Amino acid sequence: MTQETALGAALKSAVQTMSKKKQTDMIADHIYGKYDVFKRFKPLAVGIDQDLIAALPQYDPVLIARVLANHCRRPRYLKALARGGKRFDLNNRFKGEVSPEEQAIAQQHPAVRQALAAQAERQAAKDAGQTSAAEATPAETAETSGTAAE
Repeated sequence: MTQETALGAALKSAVQTMSKKKQTDMIADHIYGKYDVFKRFKPLAVGIDQDLIAALPQYDPVLIARVLANHCRRPRYLKALARGGKRFDLNNRFKGEVSPEEQAIAQQHPAVRQALAAQAERQAAKDAGQTSAAEATPAETAETSGTAAE
């Protein structure tokens, strides 16, 4: 046995003595720390679960799948899917696109709908503020020039 496989076996054995919750949290911390695509909540490539399982042999594949499922249910990830665009692999390289069907499903999620509604409200308020500022500018200019003429 090589030193690397002995270390890997020791790590796997130590990890398996922990509770499932602690293992899941440890796997999530490891994945978010190592892979930028998770930190930035970019749409993940189809089949990334198999890539993760291959990249993390020291962890239980069932728990890796649980971490991945938890990630994909987070509102921030769903918002990224709702925007559509490219999908990315573990190395942050382009690997496919979000289909219109997947995009539509993500847009139906309550958290995404709420975020889109809030974004629309902010945009409407911003547009209203710009419109009232544009209308006030000529009046202020007339008042200023009238005062200067006197």
